Amino acid sequence: MKKIILIAALGVAGLVSAKGAVDNKLENPNEKKEIKEEKPVQTCGVVITYWSGGQVVGQQTVTSDQPNLESCQKWQNGIKFALQIAGYWVV
Repeated sequence: MKKIILIAALGVAGLVSAKGAVDNKLENPNEKKEIKEEKPVQTCGVVITYWSGGQVVGQQTVTSDQPNLESCQKWQNGIKFALQIAGYWVV
């Protein structure tokens, strides 16, 4: 029993000391760091309402993140065009 406790204690001590050795990293001040600039985005969406016989039979919202208003409008026109190609009447 004493041998098992001794082995377990040595194992834990070894893991603790190994972890400390891995965490100690030196940074080179001459090394160039890559900085990622996040471009602001806005959520752009289209609400699709499905009608049949003058009654609303369904509704769907499709969204996308776009960088500016112009690309948002182009994305919306693409959605409308895709619906027209699929055979839906778009207003």
